[in-house]
Formats: sequence, structure tokens, C-alpha cells
Amino acid sequence: MKKIPISKEELTDLYWNKHLKPKEIAKMFGIKNERTIRKKMEKYGIKRKTVSEALTRKLKKPFLGNLTEKAYLLGLRAGDFHAKKVRKCIRIQTSTTHLAQIDLLRNSFKEYSQICTYRFRPKEKERKDEWFIYVDLHHSFDFLLEKPMNIPKWIIEDNASFLNFLAAYVDCEGNWHLSKSHDKHLRFTFRLRTSDKEILENIKSKFEYFGLKPIFYIERKKGEFLGYGAYTNDFYALILNKKSDVVRLIEYLLPLSRHSEKVRKMEFMLENRKNSFKWPIDKWNNLRKEIKKEILGSQEKRSQN
Repeated sequence: MKKIPISKEELTDLYWNKHLKPKEIAKMFGIKNERTIRKKMEKYGIKRKTVSEALTRKLKKPFLGNLTEKAYLLGLRAGDFHAKKVRKCIRIQTSTTHLAQIDLLRNSFKEYSQICTYRFRPKEKERKDEWFIYVDLHHSFDFLLEKPMNIPKWIIEDNASFLNFLAAYVDCEGNWHLSKSHDKHLRFTFRLRTSDKEILENIKSKFEYFGLKPIFYIERKKGEFLGYGAYTNDFYALILNKKSDVVRLIEYLLPLSRHSEKVRKMEFMLENRKNSFKWPIDKWNNLRKEIKKEILGSQEKRSQN
């Protein structure tokens, strides 16, 4: 066995803190066989990693219990993000064709663990390629395993926590829209359209507490057929269509949002809130085109041209 000038402290640091594999450590010292490093570890009594620990190259940081951050993450879980237990980790995952959705997960979890992304083809033939993105988190994120069916009372009773939950839920499910009304005026619209009846009812009540005037109704009935198939649940809509209400909601959520597409739309609407008679159709259409370019299918078309 070739002798290598490495102390127990340095070898421990390379293996446990810098997350290098024995093969990579061997390469650093010009050794062809990684068994030399493994024998050195045995000699020093350096504990080997479990399978779960070896699968990630980055340390998983525990959740420290910040309630507003917890509320935001629960809002993501109530929206587009799924969770499951993988060995000792909590895996958060989603699939998308939008770069902004990848950034949303990355911006929300990058300080806790390594973000992984790859491209895949869905089983349904009519669907095109998507990105699959996931992150394996410390087991202290187990509060995300169960999808919320309603907004927890502790979130509803605290305005800061509620707005963080709402910002995340809107980042997943919300829609901001600007259109022309009565030839001269601009119409500002905010929509939430999901099957999460209790969550939407919670949001409606809180909106009314804030002095907003939401419209809430059932949009599609379970079993109703539309295009690609039938609805498996009743589908509901929560809408704000009063300009002052939409602007006020934007002012609440813009500092909290982590979804780049929706941030740009909110910023545009704020910039044009006093523009009552001039319809900035060119600028709005240009913004929508920019966003469309970030969709996976659109990227491929550009590369073929």
C-alpha cells in the first residue's frame, strides 16, 4: 500500500465535510486504487457513510422553525409541489415546462440542500417533454409530507404567516391578468382556480377581513368533460376584478413572491396602475412573449430556427 501524507483530520474533512468520494480523494494524491484510501480510513477509524448519506454530495440543513418560512413552504406544498419520504430524507418534487417553476423550487430550498433537475418524457403520449426537479431535505421537513386540505389556524390568525402561505400558493396556482375594458380603461384581474375548496374558502374569508371583495364560485363539476378528459373533482374559482383590490394584493405579495414570471407580471401591473386610458398592449404582449420563450417547447423551436 502506497503511503500518503494525509492526517486523520484532513481525511475526515475531505470525506465528511467536503463530501469527496474515496475515489476522488485517491485521485487528489495520484493514487489509482481507491482501496488505499478506504484502508487509510479504516486505520484511522473514520466512519463510512450510509447509503442515504452517500447519495447526496451536499449537507442537508435542518429546518430551524421560522414560522413565516414554514407558512410559505406549506403554501408550496398545498400548490404544485409533492412530497414523499425517501430513506431518511423528505423529497420535494414537481414537473414543469417553465423555467420559472424550476427557479421557484431552487429559490425556496437551495439553502437547505442540493437541487436536482433532469428532462423526461411523460407517459401520456399527447404531453411533450418536461423538466423534473426535486430536492432531498433533512428529516426535520417532515411537516411537508401531508398536503394541507385547508390553511392551518396558526397561519390564518397571523397576517404575516398568512401572506407568506398565500404568496407561495399564488406562485403555484395564481394568475395575474391585464386586459382592455370598455375601449378606454384597463381591467386588472387576479384568479385562483383549483379543486382546493377549503383553502379557497379560507382565502376568501381572509380577503374579506382585509377589506377586499372576492368572487367565489364552482367553475366545473366533477365528471364534466373538457378536452383531454373529465374532471376528477369539483373545480372552483376565486377572483378579484376590482382594480384597487388587485393592486393592493400585489403590494402585499410582490415582496414575498419567488416565481419570476408572476413577479414580472405584478411589477408591470403596478407600473401601469395609474395608466387608466392608455392600453399598453405592445408592452404587455412583449412581456408575455418573453415569458413564453422560457417554456421548454418554445426553447426548442428557437434552437431549430
